[in-house]
Amino acid sequence: MSCVDPPIHLDDDSLALQIQLEEVQGQREHQSGKWVEGNPPDYAIAFEIFENEVNEAIALVQDMRLAHSIAMAVDSDALAIELLTAEEASIAQDRQYALSLDEDGGATRRDNTNISDVLNPSTEVIDWDFVFESATPYLHHQQAALQGLPNIKVECSVCGDNVPSGVSVRLGCEDTYCKPCLKEFFLRVIKDETLFPPSCHHQAIDLSIIEPDLSVDELNMYKEAEAEFTSTDRVYCAAPECAKYIPAIQRSPDYASCGACGAETCMYCKALAHEGPCPDDEARQSLLKFGKRQGWQSCSRCGQMVHRYEGCDHTTCGVEWKHCPCGDWEPELLNQRAQQVVDREAQWPLAPAVRHRAADTVVKFVMIAITSLSSHANDAIYWHAKTAGVIGFRT
Repeated sequence: MSCVDPPIHLDDDSLALQIQLEEVQGQREHQSGKWVEGNPPDYAIAFEIFENEVNEAIALVQDMRLAHSIAMAVDSDALAIELLTAEEASIAQDRQYALSLDEDGGATRRDNTNISDVLNPSTEVIDWDFVFESATPYLHHQQAALQGLPNIKVECSVCGDNVPSGVSVRLGCEDTYCKPCLKEFFLRVIKDETLFPPSCHHQAIDLSIIEPDLSVDELNMYKEAEAEFTSTDRVYCAAPECAKYIPAIQRSPDYASCGACGAETCMYCKALAHEGPCPDDEARQSLLKFGKRQGWQSCSRCGQMVHRYEGCDHTTCGVEWKHCPCGDWEPELLNQRAQQVVDREAQWPLAPAVRHRAADTVVKFVMIAITSLSSHANDAIYWHAKTAGVIGFRT
């Protein structure tokens, strides 16, 4: 019986998946931009998910090829294995027959193995279409082959039942678990942190041992619990009806967004998100106290600190919120700004006396303008050269 090559569609699938994987990797290499570690953009997450799916599909095709190879090997080598078994049985019977002659001089009837049944197997027609279908026929084929093997059973260390060795796992501590008991144990770990990490006799039990027996939802729940139990900075949803763990990827410096209910939790006080700076933000409160001593102000909309180093009390922050309860210009700030304008407009470095007189001239012009204006209308005052050699201003 000759071994037939694997179905051609497996080669086509493998090639198509490999091309897809190369395209995804090529796109990832050309991705540009930077993002906060642990918080990638949506398109980067999409590429990663698709790449994982392609790799899983490639692994599935490889498993199908291996299953096909094993099934073909069993079919092609079955006759050879049966012949060797019959030959060994015949040798054992010959030895037993010789020993019986030495002991009592008599001849014991020999139960000869009917080797002719092995040497002349039935010419049964094999349905190769059945063999070359999906992986399910291979499973049926292997189940039929296993039925002819000795039914070896082992005792489960948890429930005490005798179960087939094929549905049991022997751990590093030498204990034997049936797979239902081991699966139930991992599902208990999800709900009871005291059992994490799963272990037996102080030896860790790797997830890969039971992973094939977990559903997709069960596996996701275990990985979520693993992320929670191993986190050193846990944040839970502040919504009382939810209280789910919020992983680091769903957090920002100020707020954490719950993927289960959509509520936002303050990262400082761990209550529901609120407007304005959080009183529990110790670093923020320290900054406000320091800023108050320095004469700084805080934007009432975005909270950014602003420092007035020139002009009136008009302040503008990064989100363009404005507030101007302005009085008069402070002379020392006005003089400082005037000196900056003089230095900017000068074509060469000025002598200290000349620089001082020019700055005084600018200050006088500005004071005249301030006196003549009834209000600032929330506009800051800027400086420019009106004519050659004359320092001026505009609003």
